[in-house]
Amino acid sequence: ISQNNINVLNMFNTKYIIAQDEEGNLFPYVNPDANGNAWFIKNFKEVASANEEIMVLDSLDNKNIAVLNKNDFEIETRTYQIDSTAAINLIEHKPNYLKYKSVNKNDGFVVFSEIYYPTGWKTSINGKAASHIRVNYVLRGMEIPAGEHIIEFKFEPEVIQTGSGIALASSILVGLLLLGGLFYEFKKK
Repeated sequence: ISQNNINVLNMFNTKYIIAQDEEGNLFPYVNPDANGNAWFIKNFKEVASANEEIMVLDSLDNKNIAVLNKNDFEIETRTYQIDSTAAINLIEHKPNYLKYKSVNKNDGFVVFSEIYYPTGWKTSINGKAASHIRVNYVLRGMEIPAGEHIIEFKFEPEVIQTGSGIALASSILVGLLLLGGLFYEFKKK
């Protein structure tokens, strides 16, 4: 990013770029080549370390190829056929929820322009649990079967659910103690 590598900026779906003209004035422009929220790839470039993974991004055609660190994720890599009607679109977006609609005549692999964070994100395809992996050093990726599908990412970390349960139990306990105290005072009078 610091080297203004346009392929990396496209991978992050950077729609607007601030540039400098010959006179030193800053101006914004629209990047027409941004990859979008998600896209189907044709194949993988396998690497053996995080250093290789980030270095490959410098010259990678990331619209067609995803970088996979084989030491971190073991999946069967293959070549995918992308037909002209294949599409994946973000149809709902919240900080803790992402919903995509995918249409593809063939099995495919999708790269999502979202940061990979394994803790707490639950993934599903048509309501059934699925898994995603890290590709391109920091992004999410997953295999999508042929057909029309709804892909959902929900941020539901167990620590939040546990904390919510403890907070609810504490609130109920305080309420019961308050009611008990009021009942005691009422009975005493």
